[in-house]
Amino acid sequence: MSKARSGIKTIFGMPDYERYLQHHKETHPDQPVLSEKEFYMRALKDRYESGGVTRCC
Repeated sequence: MSKARSGIKTIFGMPDYERYLQHHKETHPDQPVLSEKEFYMRALKDRYESGGVTRCC
């Protein structure tokens, strides 16, 4: 089920929190981890406030 969920998120351009956690654990073990809500809020901010998205939906 986790692979299916990850695939669906990828299709819709949503970031994968589980992948983030794994990467963070391997690469930045000494830094604090974002909560799931913080992770998604950062992703939304990066996506829509960067000026890269120019459509309404």
